[in-house]
Amino acid sequence: MNHKELFNGVWKVLLVAALVIASISLGMNIMRIRLEHRNVVQPSPVTAQEDVAVINVLAAGRAYYGLYTENKNDYWSNFSGLAETVANYDLAAYSQQTLIGTEVPWQFAEAATGIGFNLIGLADPHVLTYGKAGIDSSMDYWLDNPDVLANGTFVSTDRRNLIPTIRTGDVTAAFLSFTDDMSHDIPEQEQYLVNVYDDEKSPAQVAKAAEQADIVIVEMWWDGEDGKLPSDRQRTIAKALADAGASVIIGNAPDAIQPAAWIDDTLIFYSMGTMISDSPEDENRLGVIGAVTITKTTLGSRKKVELTNPRVDLVLAVEDGTGGYRTALLRDLSPGEYDVSKIKTAEYMKILQLMDDSIRIGGLE
Repeated sequence: MNHKELFNGVWKVLLVAALVIASISLGMNIMRIRLEHRNVVQPSPVTAQEDVAVINVLAAGRAYYGLYTENKNDYWSNFSGLAETVANYDLAAYSQQTLIGTEVPWQFAEAATGIGFNLIGLADPHVLTYGKAGIDSSMDYWLDNPDVLANGTFVSTDRRNLIPTIRTGDVTAAFLSFTDDMSHDIPEQEQYLVNVYDDEKSPAQVAKAAEQADIVIVEMWWDGEDGKLPSDRQRTIAKALADAGASVIIGNAPDAIQPAAWIDDTLIFYSMGTMISDSPEDENRLGVIGAVTITKTTLGSRKKVELTNPRVDLVLAVEDGTGGYRTALLRDLSPGEYDVSKIKTAEYMKILQLMDDSIRIGGLE
């Protein structure tokens, strides 16, 4: 073998060796990179925080006061028997039937809202007894009270079209008030004055409210005083409102106490009777207050609202010794204040559970 062939052979061997070394080095680098990538601690996915908000809602019947007794300056005694109870609730609703500023002075409303009532239903069949002037006088007071939602009568179309909401904690509530009957004609050019229930428009308004709020509370005045059970008309309206998104329906039929019940996830108090009145008739001063716990759970963009622990109890307005009447839970009245044996308590308790015996009797704080 000559020197040239020897040189070519050595060169080929060295070239192959270099290629082998380069290949091994490249393979080791690739393996190292893969191992380093595998050993990198990946950040844990962020877990959404579950937020839970709980509120308690109280519902009461009508205030029909000032028609049988003389007006006075101090109305706080009228509500002293319910003050501690109402104070325990985040939202508290009742129906103001007698007109503030016309049939009863503004001090009456000041006392009611002063103990914690903040949702006031104003739509009822007799609200136009004093015409537009009566409503304007009433709304002068309610529109000047920013901490209270009063709904059902209005001073303009724009006001009527608003969806009134109130926020307590992390829960937003919408409140609407309707009447299914009117004792007086509404002037053609002033249809905005009263929220009269319409089979199409009213559920649509509730549906709109449900889009803007976590819960929708509806105060509903309807005809149902002639029977213990709700009429077909009451049931039809209740179903329509429930399907539209109402969370709680607070029904009022004159002087009637009717059951509480569920329609799917909607709680209905079909008729709550009278929260406070100065009527001389005992039965016309008897009513119901009800309550429910509402829990809103939020997880990321998802929201769930649940109603639990529905409960009801009886209230009665009794003479307060000053020529007026004081309302209180029936069970809290002393023998010296009123002989509760005059009231057929067991019969009324049975009525309250006629449609759903899971509704708890008592338990209001």
